[in-house]
Amino acid sequence: MKDKEKLKKFVQIISDLLKVEGNDWLIDEILETIRKTSSIEEIVKHSVIQNIYEHCVELKIKKQATEFYNSFPIQEIKNQLIQDYQKMEHERRRDDFENFCLCVYQQIENISNYLFEQKIKSIWDSEKDKIAIKSFFDRIQQKYVIPRSGGTSLEQLVFQGTDTSKWYTNRKFRAVLYFFYFNQNVTRDDYNFNSIYFTHEEIYQMRNQNHRGSVPTPYQQKTLNKIKGSESRYYFKFYGFLQDFVNHIESSYTTKSSSGIKNKKSNKHKTQKNTIGANSPELEKLMKKMKKNE
Repeated sequence: MKDKEKLKKFVQIISDLLKVEGNDWLIDEILETIRKTSSIEEIVKHSVIQNIYEHCVELKIKKQATEFYNSFPIQEIKNQLIQDYQKMEHERRRDDFENFCLCVYQQIENISNYLFEQKIKSIWDSEKDKIAIKSFFDRIQQKYVIPRSGGTSLEQLVFQGTDTSKWYTNRKFRAVLYFFYFNQNVTRDDYNFNSIYFTHEEIYQMRNQNHRGSVPTPYQQKTLNKIKGSESRYYFKFYGFLQDFVNHIESSYTTKSSSGIKNKKSNKHKTQKNTIGANSPELEKLMKKMKKNE
């Protein structure tokens, strides 16, 4: 016991020495001595080492999240997306697949809800009856075009024959897919469209596993059975899905925003040009006289 007390005093002396300016080298010497006398397995168990490790990981995750959404154009939700990305990475490190899927889903849902409320909802009634799929192959143009008759309407594509008065989350996502992921350019059929939607459904079903007590339908259970035991693969699949979705939204949102500003400017210019005579008849007479003299 006495020897232990002496060692504690010695440790305190070392602590005081480390506070003296110019004694930084002493830390390196102590760490080197510990490395030589203890195994890596023993060293990493120490709480100080664990805290340092967690701090470094936290900085890395924050950097990754910020870089991932660096060019994302919707500033109103950008900070929340970065936070959800960080949570997603934490859940992956813990190998908590269900909560990982929850965080992936939250990011997609946040983007979809914003785009639906801000960009789609107000134009839906004027767009829903238009043909959504370029399903007719024009041999002259050698490309798929909108059919002259029949075809799948936007409402049919989005709601798939379900109640069109209820905007469930999956319906909002399908609307966002059409307007922003495919940029209103779905060709041939809805195969690629639905392929992306089905991956979203997989994430959604895994996200729902966080709600305890609910009994999955046979369709839902089939999806869960497919994923169970292959979670390591689905981490990568859902990462790729998130990256692909965000990338398409960034591209189309920026393009649509730029196009909208350009159209407004050209329309304003055109309106001013066409109303000069109406606003000033005298000026129009003068302009006609000047043309005759040219």
